Amino acid sequence: MKNISFYLIMNKLYVMTLDKYIQYIKEQILNTQWFKKACKEKKIVIKYLSKDYFKSISYNIYFKYENTKYYFYKLLLLRFEYKEELENSNHLKLLNINIINETRFNVVKLLLSLQKNFLNTNHFLNMSIIKRADFINNYIKLYDKYLDTSILSKILNNTYFLFNNYIHKLDYLVPKERFIYSIYIKDIINTHINILKSDEQISKLIYKKYNIKLSRRVVCDIRNKYLITRVRKIDKFDSVLSDTNFFSNKKLLNKKNISLLPNNIKGVYELSSNKIEFYPFLQNKVLYIGSSKNIKKRLRAYTTQYAHTKEIQDFIKNGNDLYFRFIRILEYRESERKFINNFIYTHGKLPRLNTQRVL
Repeated sequence: MKNISFYLIMNKLYVMTLDKYIQYIKEQILNTQWFKKACKEKKIVIKYLSKDYFKSISYNIYFKYENTKYYFYKLLLLRFEYKEELENSNHLKLLNINIINETRFNVVKLLLSLQKNFLNTNHFLNMSIIKRADFINNYIKLYDKYLDTSILSKILNNTYFLFNNYIHKLDYLVPKERFIYSIYIKDIINTHINILKSDEQISKLIYKKYNIKLSRRVVCDIRNKYLITRVRKIDKFDSVLSDTNFFSNKKLLNKKNISLLPNNIKGVYELSSNKIEFYPFLQNKVLYIGSSKNIKKRLRAYTTQYAHTKEIQDFIKNGNDLYFRFIRILEYRESERKFINNFIYTHGKLPRLNTQRVL
């Protein structure tokens, strides 16, 4: 393997935002006379690291991940081929861009492959634990290229990607081990509600389910850091949340079933599908939680073009079936807030079709 001397790599390029980095490529290379002259004389050939890229400059601050593919702005995939040294050592500028583009691209490619299960489900329980030292060793074995902790950190901290309509820093895919352990702890607590008496018991269950040894003290430290209670206090409202008998029977959302409902029902309602949704902490079929002083009127609106949220409109237009159930509660707005907060606590985020929390 050829160990590339670090002085050839312009350290500042790794920490530039991608839009400034692209501006640098244009000003220092693409728009210069020496570059245009060298291309005309066929001393330089422009190639790309991947055929999957986008051309719109508005997306140059991040790369996109969708449908198992990832797309960079095309200038971030540039690879220059040159056969000889250029005047004023300009070939070193090309070499720096080649190294940076290729290193960033390969780091992203390897990282996405390691977190494939998480990216496909958006479920934190499917996120792999990645140690940076192990990642670097795998990178060197796979690509036979140079990478060290400093370069990796610069790439992770200065590269952003669009995933599930959110922009994340790349280090989102390399979380701290204790964060992942906190997810495991929360999973154990959520699946053993009100029967856990000690952190030692949690430790044993984590080892049994995940084959990971965590001491009682480590479990306690993680719970305290991430504000995870060992036993959830059940008040009068929480008992309603945990008892599905308080809800009406689940029915298909259509005009016939809605017409059978009484008028002027005040309460909270839930919309769900017949498919499992992957949330960060748990899986569920719930898609939306809402409230109304007239649930019948609100549900009827979902069967017309006047549905009050575009997300639900689009979901129904795509031919997907929705199911509803409701609970009668006079303080419906406050109860909706509690239901949504409980869902976020147990699942890690809002229901898929909810766009904001109730304050």
